[in-house]
Amino acid sequence: MSKRYCPNCYYPLSEYGEYCGHCSQKYTDGKVTFWVLIRDFFESVLNIDSKIFTTLGTLFIPGKLTKAYFRGQQKRYVPPMRLFFIMAVIHFAVLGFIVSEQLEAGMDELVDGTRYEAHYSDFRTDLDTVRAEVEAKFDEVPQLSAALDTLEARLEDPRQDSFNLVYLVSRSFGEVESTELAVTKRDLIEMPLDSLPAAYGVEGFWHSLQVRQIAKLNREGGNFTRFALSKLIWMVVLLMPALALVLKLLYIRRNRYYVEHLVFSFHYHAFTFLMVTLLMLGFYWFPDRLDAGGIVISLGFLAILFYLYKSMRRFYEQGRLKTFIKFCIINFAYLTLFSLFLIFTMVVTTLTF
Repeated sequence: MSKRYCPNCYYPLSEYGEYCGHCSQKYTDGKVTFWVLIRDFFESVLNIDSKIFTTLGTLFIPGKLTKAYFRGQQKRYVPPMRLFFIMAVIHFAVLGFIVSEQLEAGMDELVDGTRYEAHYSDFRTDLDTVRAEVEAKFDEVPQLSAALDTLEARLEDPRQDSFNLVYLVSRSFGEVESTELAVTKRDLIEMPLDSLPAAYGVEGFWHSLQVRQIAKLNREGGNFTRFALSKLIWMVVLLMPALALVLKLLYIRRNRYYVEHLVFSFHYHAFTFLMVTLLMLGFYWFPDRLDAGGIVISLGFLAILFYLYKSMRRFYEQGRLKTFIKFCIINFAYLTLFSLFLIFTMVVTTLTF
């Protein structure tokens, strides 16, 4: 039997080995099948290999994956951050595919209604001009003015309608209040965004920026929906360290490293993303089962909460009562943090849209 050499680094291969001991490449004769190409794509581009199935199977057992990771069983599972990002990307991709189209349609419908009224205002202005010309030319025709009044009375006049843009104004140190700015719908749709604040007497960079961005939001609502959804994943990423800090404070007497709480958060949210994604796909694929949607959503929500409680019990190894109390605290803290981060994300998204 002739000596084999690695085609990548030319290192001598052992007689029975399938992988090069020098560069770790699998021995190949240069012929690549379609399925090998697909496998290489998932492994190199998405970093998904057979470990993902082992990881997902363990993930469904509350707390087991986190416990195994800190027991040193790390090679057999997908790393926590990678698992979190894989589940988050899949979740928000499905969310965007299913929800964004409906949200965009709703936003575009509102914008189209405002745009229609703005252009209809131009029609009423032209109608008034034509009326003045007709009355001047046929001033001897009896009852002409009365007939034109009747015609205009039957046509709505949106020129007097306005759209209230709400923005924040700082009155004094620490005191902020909302202010309404009445803008005609024609100006809202047609006036250049950079000219709109000055035209309505809005001064200051911060106030002008708010008015300009809110006007842009009302012009391009559908695009804003896609833009906002793309930023939600980063909101969740920033939420992870904050949630881990709350867990660190709750279990400060357990002498655990901060990273242990962070990994716990990654694994819990990976499971949550997976469950919510499966629920969304189920409703999308089986729309005729929507009559039972409320029950399914409730059961799914309870399953996620139960998973968190059991994960805390298994990983932190405390009694039922202590775990339940801390479970309630972490849920309250989570809702508070989630609301704050969501508000912050929406404000930043609106201002940078």
